Amino acid sequence: MLDEKEREKIAIRKFSLVAPVLNNQTENQKEYFKKLATEPIDMPHYGLRRYTVKTFEWWLYLYRRHGLEGLKPGYRSDRGKSRRITEEIALKIQEKKIAKPKLNSILLYEELVKDGVFTPDKLSPATFYRFLAQNPDLVISQDTGKEEKEMKRFSHQKINQLWQTDILYGPHLRLGRARKRTYLIAYIDDASRLITHARFSWEQNFVAIRDVFKEAVLRRGVPKMLYTDNGKVYRCGQLASICASLGCSLLHAEPFSPNQKGKVERFFRTVRMRFLSRLEPEKINSLEELNLRFWEWLEEDYQRKVHSSLQMSPLDYFMSRADEVKMFPDPALLDEYFLMRVMRKINHDATLSLESILYETDQKLANTRLEVRYEPQWLNNPARPVFLYRDGAKVGEARQVNLLENASAKRKGRGRPAKQNEPEDTPPTYTEGEVTEPIVSFSTIFDADKETDTPDEVGEV
Repeated sequence: MLDEKEREKIAIRKFSLVAPVLNNQTENQKEYFKKLATEPIDMPHYGLRRYTVKTFEWWLYLYRRHGLEGLKPGYRSDRGKSRRITEEIALKIQEKKIAKPKLNSILLYEELVKDGVFTPDKLSPATFYRFLAQNPDLVISQDTGKEEKEMKRFSHQKINQLWQTDILYGPHLRLGRARKRTYLIAYIDDASRLITHARFSWEQNFVAIRDVFKEAVLRRGVPKMLYTDNGKVYRCGQLASICASLGCSLLHAEPFSPNQKGKVERFFRTVRMRFLSRLEPEKINSLEELNLRFWEWLEEDYQRKVHSSLQMSPLDYFMSRADEVKMFPDPALLDEYFLMRVMRKINHDATLSLESILYETDQKLANTRLEVRYEPQWLNNPARPVFLYRDGAKVGEARQVNLLENASAKRKGRGRPAKQNEPEDTPPTYTEGEVTEPIVSFSTIFDADKETDTPDEVGEV
């Protein structure tokens, strides 16, 4: 069964295939799609599959019409049914993989058919490849005997065609009684070498790189491609979703190849030589002060210093081609694209937990699984709601639970009604001079017993 996370991965993969057409990276759209159709494509959840030119054209149309949501597939009609590959077959696949680790997917399938583990009519190659894709521990390692790829220096001619990004370990600053390391997150334009934005941070997590990327887009426009390494923060699905929503292709360098991001690495070298070497960290009292000093150096030194390859400063080169900049038209929509996204199950009492904080929403959304979108600073404001989405559409909001207010709030629904015009816990009232008899009278019981005695029973000796 396809869940929301898998559907989003498929949509991002489809977008990566049509993105070169959207970004004018291909001279002939038809020829590009024909080339894609000649080779199988590894699609999330489905495994290796071949697609026709018309399919690629349809994906292009869907993205232009509906954005990333248009590329998400519908739910499978056969969800809930048992899988073709049983535990016994999965064990046989694993044993064969251990015995012959260099077999690729096709040869592994043929070997298992030859051994009689299954037959092609019972288990198709597509189902087999999909199973391998869903179990990364069974994926065959790449052949190490391939020739080394040719590497050449490159530079794009147009600004905002490609941005590179990376993280530099910064100086230690005093934080309370201890000292804590800082991290410099930077985005650089490949053509102009302009730093679109950079900032020191206490963390090197997704929230930090997301905030710097958002500020870079607001200041310098939307890039057509973003080039990163294979770090965990750059491989997360949320960054891919943001890029796809912006119409930006997310590209990753090969593992253990820092020279592929040469421009941002060269900028970090300049930072070490011209900024950090003159810095006295023990005299800096806060992260804000460090950033202020860095931004002052960046604007006065690096951005305005003549670059040897450009024969002009990065800022002058960028501004001379300002007509190529594509600014994002709607800041409110940009804020929505950059919201944090997590999946949560809404409990039967319409509550959900987010960062150890309890939220509540409408009862009609109880017992459903929804996507929660929010900004981290919203969690510090009890009055600020978070947004709830289903299939890319907003379906409601959730607010932090106020236990004191809920204790005195009236509940909707049926309950045990009290007697009309008389509260349940009100004691009985008496009028002046009125005497009420007890419910049980022992004298009455004694007189009744005497009347029931017969004469024979009394006079009998």
